[in-house]
Amino acid sequence: MASIDFSLIDKVVLVTGAGKGIGKEIALACADAGADIVAGSRTVSEVEQVAEEVRKAGQRAEAWQLDVADVSSIEGFIQKTLDTFGRIDVLVNNAGVNKVQPALDVTEEDFDYIVDVNFKGTFFMSQMTAKSMIENGIRGRIINISSQVGVVGGPLRAPYSGAKGAVCLLTKSLAAEWATHGITVNSVAPTVTRTPLSEGALKNPEFQKMVNENVLMGRIAEPEEIAAAVIYLASDIAGMVTGHTHLVDGGWTAV
Repeated sequence: MASIDFSLIDKVVLVTGAGKGIGKEIALACADAGADIVAGSRTVSEVEQVAEEVRKAGQRAEAWQLDVADVSSIEGFIQKTLDTFGRIDVLVNNAGVNKVQPALDVTEEDFDYIVDVNFKGTFFMSQMTAKSMIENGIRGRIINISSQVGVVGGPLRAPYSGAKGAVCLLTKSLAAEWATHGITVNSVAPTVTRTPLSEGALKNPEFQKMVNENVLMGRIAEPEEIAAAVIYLASDIAGMVTGHTHLVDGGWTAV
């Protein structure tokens, strides 16, 4: 019987928004699976702490500033990664922002900020990483962090829901386009997860009520539960999985 191996030994994994919450947990989980880590965030001090934890665990790690809403920042970040590590095996597009508010109150500034980080950033990070994978003959993995509201929608998060829904369809399109290069593209769609981002939203009584009524497992998700899905999709064992959105939603979308 063939063994099932989820290790990421000798892989270089790039994680955006890696300074806290889900992104931090993904970076540390990938390092625990044997990967070297490149951690990006607008707040360098946060990703530097993550990189130090990775180094203490015995893996190589770098932490650099990255603004995924800025294409020139993405270009510089990818190039620095290639100059330092020579390759990118796995990209995790985790960086994301949200603002819980009625659609009638959304400003153009709110809309552009949410869409630029969640969708535009995911596209150009994927594009530039895939170019490097193709040029280096790497059968890589691209994993986008979407959201359950990118699948079923939800009140008070219209721009976020729209952007994350776009990420799910982008995932399918890129998977279809890059399959001939051996690159898989998948997304993970979490329910509300215990992170600094969700703490503020859960203070909104209407939002808290909606969560309580819809998560069938009776609780919000933990970051390590999202990281586990990423590890699977990043590993060699998931080589036949592409164009898929993996829901980690506690049953929210089951009914």
